[in-house]
Parts: sequence; C-alpha cells; structure tokens
Amino acid sequence: MEKYQLAVAVKEQEYLKRLSDYIRDSKFGELWQVTAFTHAEACKAYVKQGYSISLIAAQPDLLAEIRSELPSVPAIALVLKLGESSEEYELHQYQPLPLLLQRLTEVHARAAAFPFPADVTPKGASGVKVISVYSAAGGTGKTALALHLVHAASTYGSRAFYLNLERWNTAEDWLGPEDQASGQAKEGLSELLYGIKAQPDQSVSWLMEHRKRSSLLQGDYFAPWTNVEDRMTLSEEEAAGLVNAAAGSGQYDLIVIDMESGLEELHVTIFEKSTQVLWLQTSDASVKNKQELALRYGRQKWGSRFHGMLPRFSSINNFAVAAVEPSLSPMGSIPRARAELPEILEWRGASRVKLLSSPLYRAAVDKLFKQLSVEEG
Repeated sequence: MEKYQLAVAVKEQEYLKRLSDYIRDSKFGELWQVTAFTHAEACKAYVKQGYSISLIAAQPDLLAEIRSELPSVPAIALVLKLGESSEEYELHQYQPLPLLLQRLTEVHARAAAFPFPADVTPKGASGVKVISVYSAAGGTGKTALALHLVHAASTYGSRAFYLNLERWNTAEDWLGPEDQASGQAKEGLSELLYGIKAQPDQSVSWLMEHRKRSSLLQGDYFAPWTNVEDRMTLSEEEAAGLVNAAAGSGQYDLIVIDMESGLEELHVTIFEKSTQVLWLQTSDASVKNKQELALRYGRQKWGSRFHGMLPRFSSINNFAVAAVEPSLSPMGSIPRARAELPEILEWRGASRVKLLSSPLYRAAVDKLFKQLSVEEG
C-alpha cells in the first residue's frame, strides 16, 4: 500500500517527536509517511529538492510562508483556537493524537474527493441523502428508529451522521456509558449554532473538530444543546444551517434527522431538505388521529408547498404486534412502508435502553433501511 506524504510544521521539537513516534507505532503508520519541520524555509527547500507532499499540517504563521511554494497542496492550520487562521481547515494542535490523525486523514480524503478552491461549495454535497424521522405525537419511538437507521446505514457501508433536533434530546441514553465517558469534547449543537452565526465559513471545520464518534452507533453525532434555550428559539434558517454544515463537509453519505413532534415552519423546511420523511405511527387511535390532523394542517397552512413534499413521505408502523388493520394503514395519501417495527416488551417502562439490545428490532430496521435504499435507487 502506497503511503501518503504528510508534512508537519510546528516550532516545538518535542511535539514533532511525540507525533512522529505515535504515527510510527500506530495504524496510521500504514497510511502516512511523516516529515517534520520547525522552519518554513526547511519545508520549502525539501520541496525544491523534488520531494512530494500530499498534505500539510502547520501552525498558521509557518503555513502562510509555506503556501507560497505549495499553493495547490491541501493544508490544515494547527491552531490553539478555531478561527485563528484564514484556512478552510483548522484543527486544534493540542488534542488526543488518535483524534488528530483521524481528522487529518478525513481532511485529506475530502480534499481528494473535492479538489476545488475553498470558496466554491462542493457540488457533491447535494448528493447527500437526508432521512427525517417524524411523528406528530410523542412517545412513538422516533429516537430509537433514527439511531438504529444510522447503525444500519453504517453496517452497509454508508458514512452516516445523526442530528437530533428535539427539544429534549435523550439520544445519549441509548448509547450507554461507554461513549458518554469517552472523554471527547462536550461542545455540541449550541456551539455549532453560534459558530454558524459568527463565522459561517468555519462551520465545516468546527463540525469536523467537535463531532462525536460512537463506537456502538458506528456513526457521528453532536452532543446535545448546552443551552436548551437555543433549541427553543431555533429558526428554520438556523436548522437548515445545521444540516448544511453536515452535508457540506463531504464526510457523509447519509444524515438521519430526529425531529420534534408538532408541525411548524422549521419542520417544513427540514422536510424540503430531506430525501425521505418517515412518519412514525402506532396502532393507537390517538396517535393516528394526531397524524391525520397534522397532515390536514400542513395542507391548509402551506398548500402546494406541502403537497409537493408528499411523495417523500412514508408511514412506518411501530410497536406492531400483528398485521396492521387496513383501516389504520393509510394515513391520508401517505404510502405505508412494507417493513414494520416490532414492539420490544423488555423496553417497555425501562428508564434507559441500550442501542442494539434487541436483535429483533435491529433486524426490522435493517430490512427497512434496505427497502428505503431500493426505493431511492
């Protein structure tokens, strides 16, 4: 396997030694050949001698000097605080080395996939699939379905991201103490939202720096809102900005959005950005009635705009203990998915349920994911 050439330019020799030693003794040594520099002139002389560089990671002042010699090579600014440089990609220099190397590798992969100037939005971002999980009623199992969909997608080779837009985010309860105690940064949706407002051009770099990785989920997600008021006042434009940051990163094939119940302008905006919208219902008559009322309200409130979204909607029956009665299966003009989600008795009444703890539910969501993938083509 051919190694990529990584040039690292920082002023601290001890830092370079620790980084080089780590790469040599880790799995990243199979991918990267590291050349270290403490001065920009040494790096430029290295290039003039005919050596190639695949990726540059350097402190901002050194990188500015090196850029004159290597303007077309992908580069990452190693900073103490995001926003310190004018580079498209920034990473905290002092962070766990495994995480730093993972982010460096991802940036290199993205730069190889989208080799155009930093001020051009990657057209590939529009090809990201977005599945929204929605219900007009609470307690229908949206979070369980959304998280299992991310895992199913990852199992079948898709790079998946989970985005929770609920007011009361309980997703981390499903992931268990292993991921919650991983020591990863707790900056989450509130901080990303502030970043999008203050420095929209840095939103992708911020996402790559602060997203959390769940070994159980096999996908990425954000820590919940640190200030719940940010979610209470979240506008449709801001919600769309969160989706755009994940889609525009070039790191994901699928974004699964866990939606709040109710139906407002924010919901409609997210529905418009979605490839598919799964309306989760149960055999409970009150849940079905709320879904029907939401559909009626959507048609009255947004007219043709809402009607144009209907082909994206699918009705999913949850807590199925038997075949759904024909009178309950249609939901207005929304087709019902062939896959159904079983009721898991051991989950009933439990304060915390660990993700993937039911093979039966996991198999049902795998079947649903494959069905959705076929329908999408």
